[in-house]
Amino acid sequence: MSATLAEIADRAEIADLLTARARAADRFDVPLMRACHPSDATDNHGTYRGPMHGFIDTLESAMRSGPFCRTKQHLIGNMLFERRGADWFVETCHVAHEEFAAGSDWIAYDIGGRYLDTCRRVDGRWLIQHRDIVYDWSRITPAGERDLDPLTGTRDAADPLYAGRPQTRGQLPKIIPPEGAPPMNDLDRLLSKQAIAEVLYRRARAGDRADAELAHTCYHPGAIERHGVFDGLATDFIDVASFTRPKPGSPIKGMQHVVTNILADFEDDDTAFVESYHVAWCQMTDGTDATIGGRYLDQFARRDGRWAIVHRDVIFDWSRVEPETEKFWAKHPAADFLYGKRGAEDPLYQYAKRGS
Repeated sequence: MSATLAEIADRAEIADLLTARARAADRFDVPLMRACHPSDATDNHGTYRGPMHGFIDTLESAMRSGPFCRTKQHLIGNMLFERRGADWFVETCHVAHEEFAAGSDWIAYDIGGRYLDTCRRVDGRWLIQHRDIVYDWSRITPAGERDLDPLTGTRDAADPLYAGRPQTRGQLPKIIPPEGAPPMNDLDRLLSKQAIAEVLYRRARAGDRADAELAHTCYHPGAIERHGVFDGLATDFIDVASFTRPKPGSPIKGMQHVVTNILADFEDDDTAFVESYHVAWCQMTDGTDATIGGRYLDQFARRDGRWAIVHRDVIFDWSRVEPETEKFWAKHPAADFLYGKRGAEDPLYQYAKRGS
């Protein structure tokens, strides 16, 4: 393997590590938190400075003593890597959404910042040796109501991720194929990860732009989708149950899904289980704005050289519904803005073909 490909493989493994660390915090998976750091790792968290495993001890104590945290979602993006001797230094942007009990109410904290991580190879894999957390912005608001159903996220072993895959809890992402599986070479693995990510992005585009034909290309025939009260064929969700195919009476004026934290667990060369995070912003026709944070739990397969979804569970972790506010662009009435549309009139389709 060339040095360039080796470095790309390092970066991909570290990206998975940082994503797993976010999963560990969000699902309160203490063994996984500890597995992301060597025994002598250190942390500067603002409220805490010292050994990383001591910080994890404080989290366990806070979970017992309260206030109770019912949901967390750490969105990971913007990773920049710099090689420093045998180590990697990584700056990563993140946005955290957390909801805590406050008497009979719930308070939401939104925090934007960065991780400044020094990553070191320990016993054959990359771990986080030191972490500084930089705080860039924050806000505190009342938290929204939660509809509890089997696809609502939790911060324990009952979460749908662990209910369906209990072997995942406490485990770092695999960096080698399972015993007995044919080896997947590094280049194929990297290309497969990219192909899977692009399927997830296209599926988000399809929902936002109400492009049903594009949505269909993201699934293999016979794929199943569980999405709120819907549980059936993905084709029926796209064409009948949802508003992916434009139809009269849609309650949605505008929509944007941002997909992050893609963590692929390859079971063999041609199958992978993929957890990804999303936040959806929806402008509704009733004068409200809805924000929804959650995850996709997707089973992917490669058939005839094409990666696509064969089963999708949509997990809801948090949401907020607020009155619609004045728009930024209303302050510039003479400006020639390009506005997003849920249909073929969207500016995208001056450059891209709809349905592909």
